[in-house]
Amino acid sequence: MACEINAGYVLGCRDNTGGIRNIYILSGSISGVTLDANDEGLITDIAGDGVWYTYQIVKGTGNFTETTNTSIENGTTVYEQVVEAPFHKMQSVLRNQIRVLAKNSAIKVVVETQNGTVDGIGRYFLIGQFNGATLTGGTGTTGTALSDMNAYTLQFTGMEPEPAREIDDFPNALTGQTID
Repeated sequence: MACEINAGYVLGCRDNTGGIRNIYILSGSISGVTLDANDEGLITDIAGDGVWYTYQIVKGTGNFTETTNTSIENGTTVYEQVVEAPFHKMQSVLRNQIRVLAKNSAIKVVVETQNGTVDGIGRYFLIGQFNGATLTGGTGTTGTALSDMNAYTLQFTGMEPEPAREIDDFPNALTGQTID
């Protein structure tokens, strides 16, 4: 068999949490990624230059979805990575950032999930590792009632040959880049 199955999956403890905490968007480039020695697919180092900008997400509002798309006819499999992130308070500073993000065709995004370890730090996943992600949609809404959400909600989409990889120790895994 050419693609041999070598493991199963065992249910773990009920310590899973949904949602995302933050996203980080790179203004710069990635020159290389180092994987763990145990071949578990974890990223242990991201080399490059630039600044990762932090975009905070209000809990219970953002998400990351990865969909496996397989074509039997073409013999291909690709992974569609979609990050949906609302940013509260419509304002010109945020509007201007959205305009810049919309012009970029290969955005690198790190998603920090709410599903963390016992110390409360989330898990981190690199979106758009090979082909980058694009701002593919978004809305701005004032809401109607005083208690409605006033926000821009953005959708970043990547199409990758492999599933998103987890980063073992972000931001300590960065070489040549900083976090802002």
